[in-house]
Amino acid sequence: MHFDTIVFSGGGNRCFWQAGFWSVIESAMQLRPLRVTAVSAGAAMACVLFAGTFESGFEGHKRAVLRNPYNLYVRNLLKAKPVFPHGAMYRAAILASINAAALERLHQGPDIQIVVARPPAWAPGRLAVVLGAVSAGVDALNSHKLEAAAARRLGFRPVHVSVRDCHTPQELADLIVASSCVPPLTPLMHADGMPVLDGGLVGTVPTGPDGQAQGHTLVLLTRPFRRLQPQPGTLYVQPSSPVPVGTWDYTDDKALQAAYELGQSDGAEFFATIRASTSRGSRPCLPHRC
Repeated sequence: MHFDTIVFSGGGNRCFWQAGFWSVIESAMQLRPLRVTAVSAGAAMACVLFAGTFESGFEGHKRAVLRNPYNLYVRNLLKAKPVFPHGAMYRAAILASINAAALERLHQGPDIQIVVARPPAWAPGRLAVVLGAVSAGVDALNSHKLEAAAARRLGFRPVHVSVRDCHTPQELADLIVASSCVPPLTPLMHADGMPVLDGGLVGTVPTGPDGQAQGHTLVLLTRPFRRLQPQPGTLYVQPSSPVPVGTWDYTDDKALQAAYELGQSDGAEFFATIRASTSRGSRPCLPHRC
């Protein structure tokens, strides 16, 4: 089975499921995509996976999480220090995984497009953050749907940035953090003088710059959906059960490992199903994933 495009959806720590899934199917199916579209933490996963640095980066991040006892440091309110550790830990994990050599490998690989959400021009920084939070809350009420529509109705728009446009690891870290920007958990990020927020606000499943999937597409979701509307040329895969990790829990290294291992298990089952269907000469039927 051939895929031109791989899509990494967002989901915070749930995206470690994607890493486990991809670690199994990439070599087993000899996948060599031309394009990758990614958003939020899915962008971080895509970059470290295609840079070939996931394993070392994952071990380092788990050690950092093990050393972090809290997701909220109230005492820092009196010390002018970050109350939430997530932004600094996230950036540190990216920079520990992506050095100059890794960035060059990304430039030589498939074109990875990372999506950020640009607020409407009439919404300055703080207002954009409030609108983004409200939009995310509205979309959460319709969590059974793939579409993230509330922010778009308010004028938020997706912006695609190629990893090839990042000239240093620091620039790539800025881009990935921008695609995952959820103040106050992370700092508010800017591009061209305008605030940018988590790309998941404008699309749980990011498409190409033209708004359409490109060629045969494999979409890696991070949570189970009861019903997925079939799309020509697109195959959705999703966890077989809820990923056992908190989206923004940076205190539980064992949960990160469990998310990764669930992805490995689901990847092995997916490959076995694909192989069996291919041997029968039939289209794969994956009722809980497509």
